[in-house]
Amino acid sequence: MSAPHVSLATKLSYGIGGFGKDFNLIIVNTFLFFYYTDIAGASAYFVGLVFLGARIWDTINDPIFGYLVAKTKSRWGKYKPWILVGNILNAIALVMLFSAHLLDGTAQYVYIAVTYVIWGMCYTFCDAPFWSLIPTITLDKTERERLLPFPRIAATLGSYLASGCGIYAVNLFASGEDKGPGYIALGTIAGVLALASAIVTCIWTKQTYEDADEKKENEISLSKALKLVFKNDQFLIFLGIAISYCFATNLVNGLNLYFFKYVIGDTELFSFMMLWAGIFGVGSLFFFKQMISALSRRRLFLISMILPFIASVLLLGAANSAELQMFLIAVAGILTGLSNAVYWLIVMIMVADTVDYGDVKFGIRSESISYSLHTLVNKCSGAICSLIMGLLLTAVGYVPNVEQTEQTIQGISVTYVGISVFCLVAAVIYMRWYKLNGKGLDQIQANLEKKYEGNIVNK
Repeated sequence: MSAPHVSLATKLSYGIGGFGKDFNLIIVNTFLFFYYTDIAGASAYFVGLVFLGARIWDTINDPIFGYLVAKTKSRWGKYKPWILVGNILNAIALVMLFSAHLLDGTAQYVYIAVTYVIWGMCYTFCDAPFWSLIPTITLDKTERERLLPFPRIAATLGSYLASGCGIYAVNLFASGEDKGPGYIALGTIAGVLALASAIVTCIWTKQTYEDADEKKENEISLSKALKLVFKNDQFLIFLGIAISYCFATNLVNGLNLYFFKYVIGDTELFSFMMLWAGIFGVGSLFFFKQMISALSRRRLFLISMILPFIASVLLLGAANSAELQMFLIAVAGILTGLSNAVYWLIVMIMVADTVDYGDVKFGIRSESISYSLHTLVNKCSGAICSLIMGLLLTAVGYVPNVEQTEQTIQGISVTYVGISVFCLVAAVIYMRWYKLNGKGLDQIQANLEKKYEGNIVNK
């Protein structure tokens, strides 16, 4: 029996959901640490500790949340109610994040800690269920490769609009030299876009499959579910890849504004770089199927993990070459855009593939917990990077909004390039140990289509 075709309406509506969600995330990943130190005036070391503490809490919260989602029963399925509620809460939390400058002293520090923990929980509420929809829409590898470019195109567009236009939005809504109102406006815009995107996904995305073993899944305990996930060797290898890549790119993303402001000397050149990244990142996704056909998914994924290292080296060159600066920044932006777009598209397919692998091997699907753990890995790597960034900035004598010493500039530069080596580590892990490619993956998905052909629904 051939797999049901995924309609264009479902592809578009599911894709739109990725736009606001990633716009929201990039606003936080790109601007929040800088906002806390340079606008709210908080200690970089304290902010790093808060980010790490929040992620320690997430190691408890995220798997429990994934288990609760797996237990959810509603006329709209397991995931859509959480996507909607999560985005409502997330929009509120986002505005709260960028209001820290309204307080000072101990009250401000308590506020930063509490609101950041709340935002992290709310983001999990909307992110993990969103990606968990994939196996309920289609189990077919080809259909997934046709579906996934839609949310990745929208998410990539949202990401680059957020990072590229964020500085301009802040300046537009700022009150003179006071940038605080500009950041509140930016948070409000991001929250509204995320909620609007989620509504479109919940209304028009049609689910094709439900779990044939749903009763069995609902009876399984959280500890048993986690044990099964961690027995999934391909999922664990996948997590190793994700940890290495995200650690590198999150630290680079966190340092971007510092690098462009203090090393290159112009934050608006960061927007210039992200313009090129957006054009080529979004554009590449329109040709994803052609790139897969020409290179294979495996080669394309490897390339996506090598490009960030090359881009960081080019940016270091741009800081030391006035004549080639604009050219090198543009090329670095192009490579960054291609890497981010292709990596995140293939990664979401890979999580679904590891879920399928676990279903065949253990007889239990674990979409919610697997995607929650992947979200947790992304957030934890970001938190560890924030702590490292806070420690680094403190160690090299960083002082906000003044001309930095040569030691500080060198420290930022060395870290900016050196940390991208972890992307190469991710590539090595993938080449050496990840096996879900080619005929083996085709056989897994053929078995599952046969298993679930009697469980076709339309939600």
